[in-house]
Amino acid sequence: MRRGLSAMAGVLLAGAVLQPAHAQENFIGLGAAVVPRYEGSDEYRVRPLPIINYEAGPFFISPRGGLPSVGLKTTLLPDVTAGVFASLNMGRDEDDGSRLHGMGDIDTHALYGGFVEWAPDRFRLGAAYRQAAKSGYGGTLELRASYQVLRAQRDHLTVGVSTEWSNDDAMQTWFGVSERQAARSDGRLRAYDAGSGLRNATLYATWTHQLGGSWSVNTTAGVRTLLGDARDSPIVERETGLFGSVGVLYRF
Repeated sequence: MRRGLSAMAGVLLAGAVLQPAHAQENFIGLGAAVVPRYEGSDEYRVRPLPIINYEAGPFFISPRGGLPSVGLKTTLLPDVTAGVFASLNMGRDEDDGSRLHGMGDIDTHALYGGFVEWAPDRFRLGAAYRQAAKSGYGGTLELRASYQVLRAQRDHLTVGVSTEWSNDDAMQTWFGVSERQAARSDGRLRAYDAGSGLRNATLYATWTHQLGGSWSVNTTAGVRTLLGDARDSPIVERETGLFGSVGVLYRF
């Protein structure tokens, strides 16, 4: 498979995977994620997942959306930060599933966007909007809330929920089927217009265990279900899917 990290790894994991116990820590590491082959697939694959979180003043590199992103942030109020970021989406291959026959590939493309986050103590509430730099690929708004239910000396456990809303272009790119694509599918797909609306909802838990010194293990498991026009798309084989990851981190 020519793509090391697909759009599915970024979209499905969406920041729930391999987050540090304390956001201000700098770390680097490597993980592996088990995700559906594409958003809506009933088959799974293992993906390598590069991990880096680095902050220097307003500048940061973080695992936002499954791939490292770069950006700038500032403090607006106590416990409230906002910023801008840029990243990549690795797209989707037509051969990621038999249901995608005739759909063509979704090209690798740049993303840019902004976010705001409120993080008082163990609670975190955030909103982020990411826009595809490629014309016609659209944008997505994500809302997320999490709570650190366990904060022990060597173990941290966080549970969270999130949902995504996508505009017309983004929904049509990932879940729509044009007349031309339907014709190329040899009768497997019907033409389908996917309009703007809620795209999915996710529930996840992340556990971080300190191994000693600067090393730790981070594990995430969760479930995501498609909503609205995404759920009804003819390319969808399974509306609800599981995902998980494990990674080793080195703090510096």
